[in-house]
Amino acid sequence: MNKHRVPGVVALAVTLVGSFGGCWTNGTISLHTCDEWCFGLEICDNPCTVCPGSCVPFPPPGFDAPILLWMGGVSDEASVPECPAEAPDRVFDGYAGFDRAHDCPACRCSEPSCELPSALQASAGVGCDERDTTSIGAPAGWDGACAAPDAAVADELGSLFVTAPTVTSCEPVERTEEPLGLPPWSERARGCAGAVDPHACGDVDRMCVASPAQPTAFMTCARYLHRGVPACPAEYPDLRTFFEGFDDTRGCTPCVCGPVEGSTCSAMVSAYQDRGCDELLGAVSVTLGAPKCVTGPGLRLASMSAQWIENEPGKCSPSGGAAIGGVVPKEQVFFCCQSDEVVAVR
Repeated sequence: MNKHRVPGVVALAVTLVGSFGGCWTNGTISLHTCDEWCFGLEICDNPCTVCPGSCVPFPPPGFDAPILLWMGGVSDEASVPECPAEAPDRVFDGYAGFDRAHDCPACRCSEPSCELPSALQASAGVGCDERDTTSIGAPAGWDGACAAPDAAVADELGSLFVTAPTVTSCEPVERTEEPLGLPPWSERARGCAGAVDPHACGDVDRMCVASPAQPTAFMTCARYLHRGVPACPAEYPDLRTFFEGFDDTRGCTPCVCGPVEGSTCSAMVSAYQDRGCDELLGAVSVTLGAPKCVTGPGLRLASMSAQWIENEPGKCSPSGGAAIGGVVPKEQVFFCCQSDEVVAVR
């Protein structure tokens, strides 16, 4: 009996073979699809997709798929590049070169100042015994010019108590230079990833990874997935170490000002019976901590004036401003990178 071939069956077989892409080897058909490994057979067309990026060696077990890693010696975020369009996914941000020490700005204190007597105490009794007294306050910020307070006493007084000058205390000057806001690192890294295809290179030893169309400062690196320091393979020999974060507890102790030292403040205070500082009632010099009592009889107080004899307020000594805390890096990460290259050769 003769066997007849059906033309439609033959046509279908040819169509199926063409859809897979294959070749004849010793009378047999070798079929490969892009869902399988491509062995790069020289005698037939490669049925797999052409790698749009770079073909790089597979990293050994324990490493993640290669990515593009940028590394730079910068201490600010503005200098860190964005991921290239071919590898748009940001998969790593790292830091290194931590400066664990820091300096604090020197503490400073405000200058003290001598202040004129703040008030006169008018008393009906003799001897400034504080019985039946009336306080005649000087104007705020009094510079010693003639002043006629509203509370001036027109009646006759038995005594007049002139308060002593004072010295203002010192206050810490707010620090304007604050270095603690600066990043505590000097090296920065950014990892970017795109499409990964283990079959597109037609080579069981290589895989297709994203690669920028133009040369950039990115290297091809594989991240180590286990603990400890890895032994980098020959294909990725350069070991790079970064940290994914850090705790920043840097600070400075508060600034404190000591007591005023070396002050010499003395003033001549004059009292007048009229409101224009023309009819002098009396004048007395007062120093720090040494008020004076002027006795009558028949004193009438309507205005007053003062002038400095000695105006040397002294100074205060600052303390504090010591550095405290520090920087503790966290989550150490190791990369093994291809040596001395910008991107892998296509």
